[in-house]
Amino acid sequence: MRAGLVLVFVLVAAAGGGLVLLRFGREESELPPPVPAIVEGIFAEQRLWLRLDNGDLVSLRPDAARPEPEALPGKALGICRAGALPMVLSQGAGQGAWLLQTRASGKWSPGRSLAAEKDSLIAFGCGERSVYIVTSRRLLTVEGDTVRETALGRELEAPIVSTTLFADAASLWIGFNNGEWGGGLIRIRRSDGKLESLERNASGTLCGGPLNAGCDPVNAIAASPRDPACVVAAIGLVHMMSHGRIVELCGNGIRRLYYKAEDHQPPYPDKNADEPGNTVAFFGATRVGGNLWAVGSDGLYRFPGSGPVAFRSLPRFEERGGYRVSFAIPDVVLVLTNVNGKASLGGAVPLLVVR
Repeated sequence: MRAGLVLVFVLVAAAGGGLVLLRFGREESELPPPVPAIVEGIFAEQRLWLRLDNGDLVSLRPDAARPEPEALPGKALGICRAGALPMVLSQGAGQGAWLLQTRASGKWSPGRSLAAEKDSLIAFGCGERSVYIVTSRRLLTVEGDTVRETALGRELEAPIVSTTLFADAASLWIGFNNGEWGGGLIRIRRSDGKLESLERNASGTLCGGPLNAGCDPVNAIAASPRDPACVVAAIGLVHMMSHGRIVELCGNGIRRLYYKAEDHQPPYPDKNADEPGNTVAFFGATRVGGNLWAVGSDGLYRFPGSGPVAFRSLPRFEERGGYRVSFAIPDVVLVLTNVNGKASLGGAVPLLVVR
């Protein structure tokens, strides 16, 4: 039996300003099989590790044609780099249990079992000496053989798309990506679990910034290149229009560090009056040496400790077993993901992984 015909409709602008409907037909058998969306990635043991939205974990060497699947006892819930080694949090064998494993010399450790206690997992990440698991009600801090549990000041709701976690000397910073519903940023004091939502609406309008939980998905958090006591957050959303900026947070102060106009659309009444309607969306940021690298919808940005921002266009992405990646830049790896499509109308966006 022949495969069914798939019809694709595309609206394009005609020369006179109207819209023309184009229809393309393709046999279903000709379409490539879909691959699970990438949620996050790290680079360790000379390869790229990718956690997928179906719970699989794959790894890709820079010279390999396709990624290799990694066998885990359960679905991968989070991945981070502990020193030079990959660490993964997965669903444990027992009901209501998580398993924390490290990989070294080509093998995964037996792992440590942690009680989930029917909590929702909010965020997972590695600091310099500790591993952090943030649930809807608790902060679990793992240091060697010790697990310390701290109750949060209030209960958290799981993100619609993803979270990002950054640890400094005293706090955990967690960015939420809820797609077209925003996301925002919270700070958790590690000593007692006190939790703060960090926002600032300078204009007072519906989606005024520089940081608005109802409108701004936070896709990455990193140390500021200009002040070690501060952090920066990458904000980005493509949902029919493009919207984003880089903000800097110092203590309770929040300021816009950078934005870039995508076109010359006038400002919208519900957004910042000093920003155009379309701005570059930022989907990743990381500190490399004394520089902050950020990836936007149009290219790669380098923010030095002082001086102007340097920009370069995105490199060519190579197809590797259904995934689009680039190892062309020495300090970082770029990978395209369509995971944001579950909560916005944007297409594939670039993620940034530090080597």
